Amino acid sequence: MTQTSPAIGYDKGAGIPRRTARGSTLVECTLVGIPLIFSMISVAEMARGMWVYHSLVVAVNSTARLASMHGAGCGSPNSCTITLGTVAGNLQTAAPGLIPGLVNLTLTSPAGATTCNPVTSCTGGASQWPPVGGNSVGANIEVSATYVFKSALAIFWPGSGGLVFGQMTFGAFSRQQVQF
Repeated sequence: MTQTSPAIGYDKGAGIPRRTARGSTLVECTLVGIPLIFSMISVAEMARGMWVYHSLVVAVNSTARLASMHGAGCGSPNSCTITLGTVAGNLQTAAPGLIPGLVNLTLTSPAGATTCNPVTSCTGGASQWPPVGGNSVGANIEVSATYVFKSALAIFWPGSGGLVFGQMTFGAFSRQQVQF
């Protein structure tokens, strides 16, 4: 019986030479590794997208609540009226993870609508909001916002054009009545 060197020996379980077994291990690792990495990136991006959407919804609800609590009964003598800048700043504060330049805000009261595209364009606004005529008790205050979410998942999509990040627009809406 001839003895072979350990480098060219046989895999006892399958009867395959060791060099071939090593090569098949590399191929198997590659075939499993690529989908595994894609799955991990997909899970992280989906979680990030859900977090961004939830942050936007919470910020819109917080902003609508702030505006509805500062109606006509809140004016003089209390002098607790708020400005457009305060409302826009509240949205930014309530959603710290959102990029302010990608958030578009629309504020609607019975007196009309105000649009801030992007929200940073209204942070210096000194006019009262909700405006007089739209801040009476029982008036509906509507706050809506959109956010452009850019995801790295589009990089892996066939035909996406390479390293171009895909984008999706999330929207949130809240309606509340002026309380006092």
